Amino acid sequence: MAVIETTRRDPAGSIAAVLQETVSQKPGPHEAALHTFREGRAEEHRLADLLAFAMATEKGQAATSEAVERLRHEAAAALADHAFRYLHNSIDQVRRDAVADHLGRIRKPPGFVSLVAANLLALSIAGGVATWLALHPETLAGLSGLLTG
Repeated sequence: MAVIETTRRDPAGSIAAVLQETVSQKPGPHEAALHTFREGRAEEHRLADLLAFAMATEKGQAATSEAVERLRHEAAAALADHAFRYLHNSIDQVRRDAVADHLGRIRKPPGFVSLVAANLLALSIAGGVATWLALHPETLAGLSGLLTG
């Protein structure tokens, strides 16, 4: 059986030490900048503020008041564009589902044999009516009189 040996004898102790060291440190520059983006804003603007902070971090910009406002507007515009695309795609999916559901409810059209049988039945009914009229000339004369006025 293979034996796996680690280079550290106490991995749990070393992880706990690293976590304790990380927690005891002062807030980093990003945490202070995030506070600048969230300061004085309602909870409903949280997503736009976080996106603005991410955009500032990605671009490496300082958190000045002008930059914060500009990035907030850019973030709000980006979120609005995303929401519009998502809504458009959702509506398109709902339409496709509705069409598929409607097509699923439509009956299958009759086959070739059914159409031939229906035509033979119609011809036999028409032939029966024609035969009856041929055997009853007075009915045929009455119908002819109605048609002429």
